[in-house]
Amino acid sequence: MVRVPTGLPKLDMSIGGYVGGALHFIYGEEKSGKTSLALLAAANAIKLGGKVVWIDCGQRIHVKRLLQVLSTNRADASKLILTPVKDFDEQETTVISLLESTSLGTRLIVLDDYTYLHRIAMKGEVKEDASIFKRLTFQTASLKEVALTNDIPVIIVGQVHEVPGMGTKPVASRIVGYWSDVIFRVENIPTGIRLLKVEKGGPPFEQRFRITDAGVEAID
Repeated sequence: MVRVPTGLPKLDMSIGGYVGGALHFIYGEEKSGKTSLALLAAANAIKLGGKVVWIDCGQRIHVKRLLQVLSTNRADASKLILTPVKDFDEQETTVISLLESTSLGTRLIVLDDYTYLHRIAMKGEVKEDASIFKRLTFQTASLKEVALTNDIPVIIVGQVHEVPGMGTKPVASRIVGYWSDVIFRVENIPTGIRLLKVEKGGPPFEQRFRITDAGVEAID
């Protein structure tokens, strides 16, 4: 079974890292370390001898930061295929292309800001938005199929939104939560520390970490 280390040793011991055949969902508020966790996973996958497909759904990845994490981990940047998508239609086309053919040697697929374009496509009208939800369901189910068919981990990184009286929840939580095998919630806590919680796919687990040039670093 293909496994990619998370970079947080105790988390790897708890859930086995990012596991082949499984869809992993990382969500949290802005600047909580979601993308840094995924970047470190990408570096680790490359160091294991594989390629990484990184789909930038929000076109907001900072290339300088991406290269910083890869360089610090001595991971070959040429092994990461960066694919920006500009709208929800293009995101769907890209997901379908993964379903139809995933390149040989791919060790990990990451979709950063996965629910960003879905949220932009929403009109605020129930009838009009029903088709958008169906398409997101199709895309998420397809990503699960890609993970299973190719026996590789797939990571989706999602945003949160405010729910009156309930704090924050992931965007499209029912859809993404249903299809995900593993769910990490990451939070900002005082003094620049972040907290990761396993919400699905393993025993209850919490890990404090900080963001570094290498991606993230566990704090015991």
